[in-house]
Amino acid sequence: MPVFDLFLSHNSKDKPAVREIAAALRSRGLRVWLDEDDLVAGRPWQEALEEIIETASAAAVLIGKDGLGPWEDREMRACLSEFVDRDSPVIPVLLPGASAKPKLPLFLRAFTWVDLRSGITDQKLDRLVRGIPKPKRKRRPKVTPPGPPPIHNLPYSSLGELLKGRDDQIKALAARLQSNGKPQAIVQNHQTLYGLGGIGKTRLAVEYAWRFGSRYKTAFFVRAESPESLANGLAALALRLGLPQRQVQTETVETVLHWFQSNPGWLLILDNVDSKEAELAVVEILPVLAGGHVLITSRLRDWPKTVHKQALDTISLDEARSFLLERTDGERTAASDDEAQAGQLAEKLDGLPLALEQAGAYIAHTRLSFSAYLKVWEEEKERVMDWHDEAAMGYPASVATTWKASFDRLHATAGTLLRLMAFLAPEPIPEAMFEAKKELVGKVARDFQEETGQEDDADAIEEALAELEGFSLLARGGSGTCTVHRVVQEVVQGRIPPERRKGWIETALKIVNGHAPFDADDVRTWPVWNALRPHATRVVSLADETGAAGPVGSLMSQLALYLNTRGLHGEAEPLMRQALAIDEASFGNEHPNVARDLNNLAQLLQATNHLSEAEPLMSRALAIDEASFGSEHPSVAISLNNLAQLLKATNRLSEAEPLLRRALAIDEASFGNEHPDVAIDLNNLAQLLQATNRLSEAEPLMRQAVAIFERSLGADHPSTRGVQGNLALLLAEIEGAAGK
Repeated sequence: MPVFDLFLSHNSKDKPAVREIAAALRSRGLRVWLDEDDLVAGRPWQEALEEIIETASAAAVLIGKDGLGPWEDREMRACLSEFVDRDSPVIPVLLPGASAKPKLPLFLRAFTWVDLRSGITDQKLDRLVRGIPKPKRKRRPKVTPPGPPPIHNLPYSSLGELLKGRDDQIKALAARLQSNGKPQAIVQNHQTLYGLGGIGKTRLAVEYAWRFGSRYKTAFFVRAESPESLANGLAALALRLGLPQRQVQTETVETVLHWFQSNPGWLLILDNVDSKEAELAVVEILPVLAGGHVLITSRLRDWPKTVHKQALDTISLDEARSFLLERTDGERTAASDDEAQAGQLAEKLDGLPLALEQAGAYIAHTRLSFSAYLKVWEEEKERVMDWHDEAAMGYPASVATTWKASFDRLHATAGTLLRLMAFLAPEPIPEAMFEAKKELVGKVARDFQEETGQEDDADAIEEALAELEGFSLLARGGSGTCTVHRVVQEVVQGRIPPERRKGWIETALKIVNGHAPFDADDVRTWPVWNALRPHATRVVSLADETGAAGPVGSLMSQLALYLNTRGLHGEAEPLMRQALAIDEASFGNEHPNVARDLNNLAQLLQATNHLSEAEPLMSRALAIDEASFGSEHPSVAISLNNLAQLLKATNRLSEAEPLLRRALAIDEASFGNEHPDVAIDLNNLAQLLQATNRLSEAEPLMRQAVAIFERSLGADHPSTRGVQGNLALLLAEIEGAAGK
């Protein structure tokens, strides 16, 4: 669970203003908790929320024109208790629209507030930021490695305190390989550190040799990216060990292996065993290497059972920020916002050690500030990722070069999936959407093979995903999802010929759209939409930027509908307007897709109380549907219902009633009397009758709506429960009227 600098406690009605404040604070490098979108999916929300409150540095209690609702009041009191107990700040914030003479709840009056009623300005936000404690850096015990054994060929010096976020991994490695401070001569004396290229496997292995080298008699480092380099590296050890050089290399290698058999207590690091051929060559000699410890670094995940595997992941963003600050200390152009800017850079590089070292070395080399480097990163990303200075970095290759060999070894289907994933978000990707569009993936894989010359395999999607996982180019979750590191995505995009980029975006758009449920306003589709949301957002943004063809408007419209139904109106509205503009340009002003977009936008405007702007949009949508489908089509019934609800909201009940009765007649004729759409019509008409005090007419319609929902959707469905609640309110009103 990440630690947050500020917990924003607020009334949900003030969400737009609170989101604006959160965005401004995040741009300053602060970690802000806003709402349920910041919770980790799949965890109990109450438990996760309590952890956030327990670890946040401060709380801001935001009060707008609606004050505090009962739920928010309870939440704020809980926050206050938690933060006061640990002597952390509680900052009341008055939002735009709050009362000129705010009545702060009694429990907040003891605290000095921040007044944003006249507007959210940088100066006033500075006052809020000053109230947030700066994160305290953990003091680390100084790392002074005892040094390697007397005989070694380690290629790098110890990183010491610059090795960030790896203490637990080194301890685990030492615990597995050491017993009472001595090497273990056991069957599983072979260990593999595996993970994405650039994740820091080599550095961790070398650091282990420095920190625990005194427990060995010798420590040797051999590059083993191919069978040839393995043989060359082992043969070269003969000279260091004072062994005779043979005319035939294989005989020299046998002599070296015999030395390992006869002289226990050694450490052998076999580095970059990244191909299947190299793995087979290493596995072949492992039975001979039983008198010491073999530490293998590899991007390959699959190894024999006799080799223990330890996966490496990225380091935390806090550790990454700390590394960047220390790595460039005294060599960068310093600025007052260095910590915030370093945090932004750490987030962009997502804790990948090689990318962090490359950025740190580049900043130190060019004397840039963090903000200047961030600008270079955005404008010249490919050049920066290709930059390499081995002496400055202590790495043999740049980020881009490090992964080239793995990319080139992929079969066509795996390479195709990786390219498509490069245009998605760096969040968990539902694997099922590729399977659903496997014919499209196969077609694009053939184009990919033609472009790159990589082997055409016609692999199944599952096999291709396993291949990518095998090379540590993606990580697979246990819920049918996978993730690709954001820097891998950047490098993969950089390898695509510019003239082909738009085509790949269009394909990614079709893949995501094919997986998107159409009825995004139906709560039953939300489990899919919750996972799909970041990818839909990413791909429609790219398609809009590049002018890519395909179902941009359709996906954008459904994404906006999902966001709107969840109450995220501020995020939904620009998407709805974009979708409308795209569909008008693509299909003309009288197309049914345009009517759909108009209806969606009008409903959002109604929900945000922009009724006068919403009504002409709904009227236009109704006219388009009638012209497109005829006056008795179910789409016309939907438009009639929407317009009637708007008229009801503006108290024009006599105008709304005939529209609702007409919608009911259309749906009964189209679907029969037991369809959920008919139940919706009955519920809407009953509520209008209730509003005009015709309670006896409303009751049988509402009961009929409840019965239809219970039979078609089940008694526990949210729609059923909603109408059951409406019926309960109606019956209470009837009972009250009877008692008068």
